[in-house]
Amino acid sequence: MKFKANFLFDGPIDMVWEAREKRFENPDKFPELQKHEEISRREEGKKIFSKRIIELSASIPKPLQKVLSDDMMKTIDESVYDMESNVHTWTITPKAGSKLFKCTGYSKYNEYEEGGQKKTKRELELEVKVDLPLLGKMAEQVILEAYKKNLEKDNQTIAKMIKIMKEENA
Repeated sequence: MKFKANFLFDGPIDMVWEAREKRFENPDKFPELQKHEEISRREEGKKIFSKRIIELSASIPKPLQKVLSDDMMKTIDESVYDMESNVHTWTITPKAGSKLFKCTGYSKYNEYEEGGQKKTKRELELEVKVDLPLLGKMAEQVILEAYKKNLEKDNQTIAKMIKIMKEENA
């Protein structure tokens, strides 16, 4: 099941990238972010490779939580941030190593000018695949809806961090 969306930010690309990182450094300002733990990070040239464990229980509907183990509520997010092409790609799978579901995503960031101000457009594509006999499509829809809500929160927190950064620099 696929999903596409566009999001706009009131700031240049470099500020958007910085805001993405800074909000995780300020969990008290962003309690709505899902719990995560970065387990590895490395830079190779203009690319950043990151691996995180993400706690999903807050975004998984209660009925689905009853079917999933605690380990299934934790996922591994493997991301590549290409700072040269302004692209972020990621794959999210259950921490338990199960092939029950897989979420892949792609975000392209494009800077433009409007009214003398630099802004950034995020073009996002997301695909969720669930390998669950009989319930696969229904589970994909439920997981996709949860991801949509999380992406909305994600973009709101980036926008909020950009605003905080601008206020600090004023």
